[in-house]
Amino acid sequence: MVDKKLTEPANAEAKPDEAFWGVADAFIASANEQAAAVDRGVVSAGFAYASARFNAFVIASQCGSKEAFEAEKSAAIDYFVNQYKLALTENVADYQANFDTYINTNA
Repeated sequence: MVDKKLTEPANAEAKPDEAFWGVADAFIASANEQAAAVDRGVVSAGFAYASARFNAFVIASQCGSKEAFEAEKSAAIDYFVNQYKLALTENVADYQANFDTYINTNA
């Protein structure tokens, strides 16, 4: 399970980069919409929980059996934690480099 790239589309005709960025943009738009009415910390926690819940489903559904799930779950958790760390590190660096553009300090 862990060897399979989880961002690969199930449909070979799909364009993974376009699909990936479309999904990411939709989640960001939803988070921004939620943040207009709910504290950003709550939105962040809700998205983190939802991501974890969906990723648990992805892991389980790709394993095919409870035994395979048990055998793969630790490596799969490590994979997802590492992917999140890479993405967060990249985005924090982007915000650091573009802080004045992205964050209106006069607000």
